[in-house]
Amino acid sequence: EMMKQLAAQNFGSMKKAFISVLVGTVASMAGAFQVPTRATRASTSTRQYATIQPTESSTIGTVGNGYLPIILAKLSALTHGNAWVICPAADMEMMKQLAAMDGSGELPNNLEFVPASDTDRVETLLRDTDALLVACDDVDSVVDPNVINYLLDPEKVNNLQRVVAMSRNLNGAGMGMFVSASRRAANAQVWDNSNAVAYRSFEQNIKDAAQKCGADWTIVRAGTLKGGACGESNLYPQYLAESYYQLTKNDIITWQLLFDCNIRGVKLQKGDVMSGPGVKAVFTATGSEEHEGDSSRGGVAEAMVRSLGVEDAANQDFAVGTVAAREIPTNEEWAQMFQCLSN
Repeated sequence: EMMKQLAAQNFGSMKKAFISVLVGTVASMAGAFQVPTRATRASTSTRQYATIQPTESSTIGTVGNGYLPIILAKLSALTHGNAWVICPAADMEMMKQLAAMDGSGELPNNLEFVPASDTDRVETLLRDTDALLVACDDVDSVVDPNVINYLLDPEKVNNLQRVVAMSRNLNGAGMGMFVSASRRAANAQVWDNSNAVAYRSFEQNIKDAAQKCGADWTIVRAGTLKGGACGESNLYPQYLAESYYQLTKNDIITWQLLFDCNIRGVKLQKGDVMSGPGVKAVFTATGSEEHEGDSSRGGVAEAMVRSLGVEDAANQDFAVGTVAAREIPTNEEWAQMFQCLSN
C-alpha cells in the first residue's frame, strides 16, 4: 500500500518519503587496488563497457529491502573503497548487528549506514557513486518506477557506470500448483512466479533509467532465496552475522544454518533459463540440500558485486543457482563461471 501511495505522489513530496518506502524493515523479513578501466567488449561492436574495479575511491551504493541488501553492502565494503546502504532509522541497529564481522559488533570502517530520512546525504552520496545495487528479498516486492527514476536521475549521478538489479527466474519452467502450495504451506518466500509481471516491468524500468544516466545495467536472477550468513563458528564473516540464524529460527536448529553449511557452491547461467522445483517443491521449500529453483543469498550477493568487474556482464542478464559444497567458490572459479556470459 505504501508503494502505491508513493506512485501517486509528485517528485517534490517523494524526496522526503521515497527511501522509507523503498527500504523494507529487516525485522519484517524474519533480509588490491586498480584504477577503474573501460575496455572494449570482445565483439564487432565499438561500444565500450565500464567495469568497476576495487579502488580506494570506488563507491558502491545499495538500496532495497530485507537481508540481501545488507550482504551486498558488506561485500561492497570489503572489496571496494567505499560502500553505503540506506536503512530505516528503526532498523539501523539490527542492520548493523547483521553486518558485523564477528560477535564484537565490529563493522567495516568504510561502510556507511544512511538513515532513510537523510535525503540530503543520499543525494550527496549518489553524486560520487560508481555503481548502484538494487535488491529485494520479498517475493512480492519490486521497487516502484518513481523511486528508480529518483535514484537514477542524471542530475544526481555524475559517476554512475553500472546498475545491478536482482530480479527473478521468470521463464515459468518448473512452476505450477505444487510450487504455489509449498509457498502457502511451508515458506512464504518461495518463488512461484506469481509476481512475474511486476518483475518484468521492474527490469525494464531499471534498463530505461540506467540508459538515461549513461550507465550499463546487469540483471541477476534468483529463485527462492535461502541462507546468507556466516555459517558455523563464523566461518565466512563476509556474510551476515550469526544473529541471522536466531532471527530466522523456527525450530531447534534453523534450516537456514543447515542450508549455509551444505550449499556454498554456485552456478551461473546466461539468460532466463533456470527452472523451479516443480513437483518436488513440497520437499524443497525449506530444504537444505541442492535443489532446482533455489538461490543462496550469499551466492547472489557475490555474483552481483563481482559482476561489477566483469565487462561481459554489462547489459546482460544471468541466473544464480545452487551447488552442494562446503566451501565457497575461489576467485578462479568465479572467473570461470562468468565466462558463460561471453558465449
